[in-house]
Amino acid sequence: VLLVASMLAVTPMLQARAQSATPSTTQPIPCTGLFGIEDPETGCLLIIHAAPDAGPVDVYLDGEVAITGAEFGILGDFLPVPAGAHQVQVTAAGGDPADAVIDAEMTVEPGVAYEVAAVGLGGEYQLVQAIVDTTPVAPEEARVRVVHAGPDAPAVDVAVAGGDVLISDLAYLQSSDVLTVPAGTYDLEVRPTGTTDVAFALPGTVLEGGYTYSVFAIGLVADGTLGAIIVPIQLLSAAEAAQLATPVS
Repeated sequence: VLLVASMLAVTPMLQARAQSATPSTTQPIPCTGLFGIEDPETGCLLIIHAAPDAGPVDVYLDGEVAITGAEFGILGDFLPVPAGAHQVQVTAAGGDPADAVIDAEMTVEPGVAYEVAAVGLGGEYQLVQAIVDTTPVAPEEARVRVVHAGPDAPAVDVAVAGGDVLISDLAYLQSSDVLTVPAGTYDLEVRPTGTTDVAFALPGTVLEGGYTYSVFAIGLVADGTLGAIIVPIQLLSAAEAAQLATPVS
């Protein structure tokens, strides 16, 4: 493992592209309600290991170990994190926070869900974060976005297998438009931008109604490990969301 001590600020958001989904008038559902977290004054944090040459890692939050021995691409659960400013450190598994390969600050808002990916290659590592859109989704629809976290991959298009491009020219560390699509099973493929070559395929991708999905492209072109992990979150109905958002007198 390449341990290069550094102090890196968390990128405030993945380089955002304009959302194409129609804005909803429904308020976001607090992540605490989605994940059964009792304290409403906390946020929710999911950390994704997307640094292909970093080996297993430990993650520290404010000096206390939060995740141990995380393998590349392995996801845990959303962690409850008190609202406010926090120090996030990533070390080699069993390492000391003083030798962190990433040492960053982030601010957590109550009820907000964050997906944070440790990315990079060759000792140059950083965290990038994005806020999950937790507004309700209709039961016949799903919401999806794609995040490009493959450090040696070119810009890519995401397309229906053998067919139309859905997301175009997505570069490293960019997050795609948020798309709302009919629920169903899709055969998808990721291609270098402007070509019909298939970098990797996602056959039989199930997008269930009432869910939001983040698809992270991770791994390396050089060794053939480029692929994807999918983070599904089941959202509540509008009625359930309204009940959660309304204080009980």
